[in-house]
Amino acid sequence: MDEHLLEMEIKKCITLDGQLAPGIVGGIHSSNPHLQLESVSKVAQLLRSKNHSPDVLLQAVVDSGLLPNVINMLSSPDAALVSEATLVLLNITLGTSQQTSAAVSAGAIPNLLAASASEVEGVAHNALLALGNIAGDSDELRDAFLEKRGYGPALKILADPSKHSAKVVETSAWTVENCAAPGTLVKYQSISTCSGEAIPILCKFIQQKNKPKPLTAVVKALRHMCFSPKVANKIFEGGIVPRLIQFSTSKNDGLREGALNLIVRLASGGETLLQSLLDNGILQALQGCMTDYVKSRRSGCLIASKITSASTLQAEALLESSVLPLLTKIVADEEQELKTRNEAMTTLFHLAQKGEINHRFFSSLVEADCVEACCVALACTEWGIIPKAVEIIKSLIYTPWSGAEDAIERLKDSDGVELLRDVWLEGKESEWTERESMTAHLLLRTYFPESSKPPRV
Repeated sequence: MDEHLLEMEIKKCITLDGQLAPGIVGGIHSSNPHLQLESVSKVAQLLRSKNHSPDVLLQAVVDSGLLPNVINMLSSPDAALVSEATLVLLNITLGTSQQTSAAVSAGAIPNLLAASASEVEGVAHNALLALGNIAGDSDELRDAFLEKRGYGPALKILADPSKHSAKVVETSAWTVENCAAPGTLVKYQSISTCSGEAIPILCKFIQQKNKPKPLTAVVKALRHMCFSPKVANKIFEGGIVPRLIQFSTSKNDGLREGALNLIVRLASGGETLLQSLLDNGILQALQGCMTDYVKSRRSGCLIASKITSASTLQAEALLESSVLPLLTKIVADEEQELKTRNEAMTTLFHLAQKGEINHRFFSSLVEADCVEACCVALACTEWGIIPKAVEIIKSLIYTPWSGAEDAIERLKDSDGVELLRDVWLEGKESEWTERESMTAHLLLRTYFPESSKPPRV
C-alpha cells in the first residue's frame, strides 16, 4: 500500500481525543478471527507510525482495556494473529514503566514465555525482546519477571546457541543481563534462584566461541550475580578464569571492561580463587591492559589492590611483575582520573603495610619511585589520596630499615618536605584529618626540624 494511503488508514484507528477508534476496539473484542487479525494488525501499524507521539498511542492502547485480549491472542493457533499481538506487546514494553506494568498485570509474562518458544523466529524474537524490556524496566517488574522464571527461554537458548540465529542469541544474552542488573537488596535475594540455574549455562557459553556482543552481556550478567564469595566460587567452578583473563586484554572495550569488572568480584572470593587468577596470568594481562587502554586502568588498579591485600606470597607476585612501576606512574600522573589514582595509591599502601614486616616490599617500592609518586600525590585535591601518601612516606622513612636514608633523600629531592609541611598546616585548619596532620608534623619534627616550626606572623 502507498505510504500516504497507509497513513490515512492509520489515522482512522485513533479518535481526535487520542483514543482507539470504536471499530478497532470492537474488532479485537470480536469472536471473528478475521476481524481480530485485521484489528490487531492495525494497532500494530499504529504503534509503528512515525507521525504520532508514541506515548499517546501506547496510552491509548492501555486505556482501551484491550491488553488482556491482546495477551490471550498469544496462545492462538493462528500464527499471523500471534505475530501481530506479539508486536503490540513489544511496543507496550518499550513505553513507560506504568504502561509496561499494565501489560504485566494483565498476564503478559506467561504468554510471552509461551510465544518465545514459537517456531516462527520473528515471534520468538519479539517475545524475548518484550521479556527483556520487562526485566530491565524496574525493580518491581524485575521481581515479577524472576518470580515467573522469565529468564527460562533465554537460558535455554544460551545453553545451545548453535541452534539459533545470532540476533536471537544476542537478545537472550541481553535479557539475562537485564534480569541480573543491579537493583534492591530484595532483588539480590530473588536473583539467587536464577543465578543457581544460570551460572553453569553462562560459564559454558563463555567457554565457547561466540560473538563479542553476547559474550559481553553474559560476562556482565555474571558480574551482577557475583555479589558474595559463595557465588564467586560457584562461578570459579565454572572454569572460566582463563577465558576472562584472555578477555581482559581484548580490543573490544565492552568485553574487556566486563571481564575486568568480573575479575574484581572474583578476586574477593578468597585466596584460592585469587591464586587461580595469578596462576592463569592475571598480572601479565594487567600490564597489557593498563598500558594500552586508559579506560581499563581503574579496573586494573582495583584488581592489583585485591592482590596486594591478600597473602604476603600473593602480594610478592605483584612485586616480581611489571605492574608496580605502572602503579607509581599512575599515582604521579596529575592528568590521570582521580579515582584511578586513588585505587593505585591504595595498592601501594597495601604494599607499604606488608613492608613493615618484610622490608623487601619497601625496597621494591623505593626502586619503583614510590616516594616521588607520593610527593606528587601530596599536592592532590582528592582527600582520599593524601592520607595514604602520608602513611606510605612514614612507613618508608620512619621504619628502621636499610633503605630509609635513600627514601629520605628522595623525599627531599621531590619537594616532599615542603609538601608535608603544607599537609600539617592545612590540617590544623581542618581541611585534612587530624591524624594526617599530626603524622606529617611528626615526620617534620623527627627529620626536618626547621620545617616543623609554625609560620612566622
